[in-house]
Amino acid sequence: MSVIAVMAVAAWAYLLGSFPSGYLVGRLWGVNVLERASGRTGGTNVFRSAGIAAALLTGALDVGKGFLAVWLTGQLISNPLMLVVAGTAVILGHNYSIFLGFHGGGGVAASLGALGAIHLPVAAGLLVLLLLVIAATRYASVGSLTVVTLMPITLLILGLIGALPLINTLYGGLAWVIIVYAHRPNIQRLMQGTERRLGQTRE
Repeated sequence: MSVIAVMAVAAWAYLLGSFPSGYLVGRLWGVNVLERASGRTGGTNVFRSAGIAAALLTGALDVGKGFLAVWLTGQLISNPLMLVVAGTAVILGHNYSIFLGFHGGGGVAASLGALGAIHLPVAAGLLVLLLLVIAATRYASVGSLTVVTLMPITLLILGLIGALPLINTLYGGLAWVIIVYAHRPNIQRLMQGTERRLGQTRE
């Protein structure tokens, strides 16, 4: 595996992740999500800014670009480490889009899409868990942090039993770091008791 190949995969996955799904969907609904609520382009802010239909479309697009980045990399290069590179880069692109002045979302949907190309059953299970936690708590951030914390743990267990290459645990760990870092304001508000619940108009 050459350095050039790693850089090429990282660059293309980052650019794919940078595709501003939430921003463009918001524009279709006549709003600029960068100027609303949290200013993020993820499904939660799109939901608050434009409603459930726009949020679902945004989520599908974000999951899709995460999946495509890793799946296509796997089709072209038979190296598990390259999947880690692609998955990590697509989350970074989503969170720090070059097309939006390095603004973006929280990375959860893109990370689950990338995971889906690595191990679809795990990704599907974590997606269901995400929805259940959000439905139970009405905190999107709690669901996000729960799922992203379980991701590396699950991948490590699967690696140790030989169900997946152990290197995939690195993807889970890097995704955790990136997403938890992006959710620092949410964590602080959760600790202060000021985090907004879904459907709540003000804190």
